[in-house]
Parts: sequence; C-alpha cells; structure tokens
Amino acid sequence: MSGEEKPGDRIVAGRYRLLDRIGAGAYGTVWRAIDDLLDVSVAVKEVRIRAGESEQASADLVTRVEREARAVAKLREHPNVVTILDVVRDGDLPWIVMEWIPSQSLAEVLYERGALGREETARIGLAVLDALITAHSAGIVHRDVKPANILIGDDDRIVLVDFGVAVLESDPTIITNGLIGTLAYMAPERFQGARALPASDVFSLGATLYFAAEGTSPFARATDAATVAAVLQEDPPSLARTDQLTSTILAMLDKDPRRRISASTARGSLAQAAARSPVDVGAAGVDHGDESTNLIRAAAPAPAPVRVPSVRHGESRSGRAVGLLLILVSLGVAVAPWTAEVFTDLPDWLRVAALFWSVLFGCWAVAFAYLFSQPDFLSIGPDGISYRCAGEDFTLAWEQIRSARVVDDRLEIELADGTPATRYQDRSAPPMPAAGSGLVFCRLTDLRGASAAGIRSTIRSAFGTAG
Repeated sequence: MSGEEKPGDRIVAGRYRLLDRIGAGAYGTVWRAIDDLLDVSVAVKEVRIRAGESEQASADLVTRVEREARAVAKLREHPNVVTILDVVRDGDLPWIVMEWIPSQSLAEVLYERGALGREETARIGLAVLDALITAHSAGIVHRDVKPANILIGDDDRIVLVDFGVAVLESDPTIITNGLIGTLAYMAPERFQGARALPASDVFSLGATLYFAAEGTSPFARATDAATVAAVLQEDPPSLARTDQLTSTILAMLDKDPRRRISASTARGSLAQAAARSPVDVGAAGVDHGDESTNLIRAAAPAPAPVRVPSVRHGESRSGRAVGLLLILVSLGVAVAPWTAEVFTDLPDWLRVAALFWSVLFGCWAVAFAYLFSQPDFLSIGPDGISYRCAGEDFTLAWEQIRSARVVDDRLEIELADGTPATRYQDRSAPPMPAAGSGLVFCRLTDLRGASAAGIRSTIRSAFGTAG
C-alpha cells in the first residue's frame, strides 16, 4: 500500500479490501482485509518481489507462493492449520486469501509474558505436533517452525501458519537447494546440505518449545555465524526443571536426526507431560475451568517477562554544535548586506541582489533551524530499532531484522528480507546499503553516550528473547 493510500483504499481482485498490515514473512506481507462480497474479515498474503529481481527469480517466487496454497489446501480440514480460502491474481502476482484468526503469535505472547507454564507449553506443542504429523503424512515438511509462525487465537485455538517455505515431497519441480528458514530454529542437518525431513520440523519445534518453557532461545546468538555454530556444536543450556516435558524437548533437539525423537513419539510424551501437570489457576487461585480450552488465559502466573531494554542515545554534542553554528552563519550571511547598508548606500541593482541573497540564506537558516529542532537519535526497544537522521525517521521492527552487530563503531543490520533495503539504495550516509541485504544503520560516533559494548549488550538481549 503506497504512502498516499489510506486503509481500505486498495481492493485486490475487485473483492478484498486491504485494511491493516499484520505481518511479514519470507515471501510476502500479510494484510487484514474485508471480503466485500461476503462482508467477512480475511487475511490476504501479498507477494513481494525485490527490485531488480530477474524474470526467472520472479517466476520462481510466484511458483513458491502457489505451491504454498496447494500445500496448505491439502490440510484445510485440520483445526491447527490455517485454512486457505482462495488464490487470486491481481496484476501479474497471486494473492493467497486465508481465514482471519484474531490472535497473537507465540513470539508476541512470549515478549509480553516471558516463559510460559509447563502445561501451557506442552499443550502448544501437542497442537503443533498434531498439525505436523498430518502435514508429514501428506508428504509436506514445513521447514520454518518458530514462535512467530504459531498463532494463539483469541479463542485459544493454536494454529500453525506460513507454509510458504514448505517442501511438498511429491512435487518434482521444487528446488530445495539452499537454506530456507530461521537460523536459530533450523535443524543441524539442514546446514550440512541434507534435504529437509520431518525430523527437521521436530527439531525446530523443540527449539520453539524450549523458548516457550525458558523464555529464551537455546541457540540464538549475536551473529549468524555464532548461531549456526551453536546449532551444530553446542548443547542447549539446561532447563530450569527436570521432568517429562524437559526430557521430551531435549530429545527433540538431538543433533542426529536418526536418534531424534519422532513427531508421533514426541506427541505421546507431551500428552503424558500435560496429563501429569497440575491444573493451572489464575493469580487469585480461581479455577478457570477446562484447561484444554483455556490455554492462555488459565495459565499459572508466569515469571517476569524478558524484555528488550529501552535505550535511547541522542545526537552528539559536536553534531548539535555544528547545527547551531550553521544556523548562526546562515543568519549572519543573510543580514550581512543590510548591515553593510548602515555604513554605505547601496545602489538599487545591488539592493535587488541583496534581497535574493538574504532570502536564499534565510531559507537555509530556517532549514537548519528545523533540523536543529529535530535532533538525531538512536532508539532500541521492544518494538525494534529506530534512527532519526537529518529529520527523517528510519524504523525496523525486530521481525525485519535477521541479525545486528557493531563493527568499527557502526551499527550494521542484516535484514530478514531484502525488500526494505530499497528505501536506502540512493543514500551515501547512514542508513545506507551494505553488502547483500545489509545496512550500515548508524555511526555510534554521531550519537551521545553510545558505546559499542552498550549497544552489543542491548542487541544480545534482544536476540536472546526474540531468537
């Protein structure tokens, strides 16, 4: 939706009126929309093609999107899989129309609440395993199971979404070379060139359930390389409690897919773990009824949420001083001709030139004053990273960030998807493009009180909670 369009202005395929952007995945943006024909809410997935993409790459992307629709359509009767309603064409691109599920993602729930109760974690695992077992029996491997792709509905329904990177084993046209997925949740064999297997989904769900039980990812590190090394070589940190849930999660995280517990065995073990858990009650000790249908609302009091600390660094004093100096110099130059007239009469032609001179530098003074009133800053918090530079705001949500690091006093960000990088293509100062889909987001030397160690600590906290 362009900057000029308002919510509801754009209608896809003459029927689906886009309202709100509700998420972004590997291949597209998901919108909440209204089906004007049936007057019901739906979710609509928009395909995104990067600027400069070749025709073949664009065609491959369209094929993947249509494959997603075919894959999920095979599972449409399953209550824990999002239902595909339609696939339409708008222009040259397909849009996938899905059921609208008022919900939060598991990632959002964990951001707000921190680690979940044992029973709650087990029941989420049971629902997702049910979906995966059905998918695997249909020859489908999800390949990107993670907290952001698990929805907790307002009615407590648990739904696995975003089969956009799924492998349909019976489809010989699917190219499975290369890494697709989220590094901290990818199975070790994926980094070793093996084809995605049902066991790979089990590992990804194990990492997700570990996050749910502990409030932190077992393998996420500050850099991609460190994350991959952790997945390949490091055992997950010990869980806070030793019980059947813990042993099941650790069995799901076995690095050898041949030894890793199967989805059906994991389901049976989690069912036993859930059955042995005490009934969760509210903070006042009131039983909320059948815990199987009160999954989120009937949870035991959770530990304090693990949050990204809010950090803000303003513009450096030298930057502010330069801004003030530019204002004063522009004003001085603007009034200089009229100051000279105090000592000597100016001819008419010079008065005209002086007028233009004063207007020009007066405008510069106003512009510098405006920028001075909009000081640069860097803000890192629960919603993402924001940077104001020269009066323009640049914001990236955590879901858009694959990794972040400080190199030579520069904050460098690797984007989860390269599409947002097009905004920065013509810039020669931060934020500006780096290699691949990366950005040099800002220079710490331009900010007051910003240290490499402090920024690294905040980023480490962010990726420790978000994974």
